[in-house]
Amino acid sequence: MIVGIFLRYFKTYQGINYIPITDEDRFCGLVGENGIGKSSVLEALDCFFNGKEWNLHTSTKKSGITVTKPQIVPVFLVKKDVFEEGSDDFQKASILSDLALGISEDAAGPSTKSHLKRFIDHRANIIRNLDVGDYFLLPIGEDYNGNISLSIFNTRVLVTKLLDSTIEDDKNNLNADELNGFRPILDVIKKLIEYIYIPRELDPEIFTKLETNEIQVLMGESLNDILSEKVTTRQINEINKNLNA
Repeated sequence: MIVGIFLRYFKTYQGINYIPITDEDRFCGLVGENGIGKSSVLEALDCFFNGKEWNLHTSTKKSGITVTKPQIVPVFLVKKDVFEEGSDDFQKASILSDLALGISEDAAGPSTKSHLKRFIDHRANIIRNLDVGDYFLLPIGEDYNGNISLSIFNTRVLVTKLLDSTIEDDKNNLNADELNGFRPILDVIKKLIEYIYIPRELDPEIFTKLETNEIQVLMGESLNDILSEKVTTRQINEINKNLNA
């Protein structure tokens, strides 16, 4: 379950932004005026789950991608039992979740304090509306290079809990190699979710072709396996050709 998302320099979102998505488990709606960033959230999730090309904020053209460091970091509510208890992944997920559930506004700098407060306020709603005792709350995503990102949760607290006591006093966050130790956790989460984004302006002819990922997800894995055995690629191309005609 995706409860929120941190976006950094993606489409309409400049800097770090936290966008609450839901604090319930059945339904979510994004409501707002045109241009406020609703489709940016949906498109960011499409990039994250389906490998689509990132639509970066225009300021990246001026400042450069290495300066702006775009990120897509969803916040997941995941059943604890998807990880083997006692495993390294379980331990890391537990540490990250405890941090997300316990982080306070004091952990943020001036530029991110308002967004952390928004997360904390949303977190209170999640805890009030859902029984989170059997879940991990995991803010985990990727940056523009495909490396793991934990957004504003990559803090000194995480460093001290994850690494041994010999760490340097001035080490306030994990480096890229240390962050990528969370990769197996993200791989597990991605396997739990099938995400389909159908933008309003999408060409129906493109979307309804049998070989598109969206159609294959809608058909279901079992049906897709059956069709793959019975219908060849050449036949699918011929079907699409005739449909277009």
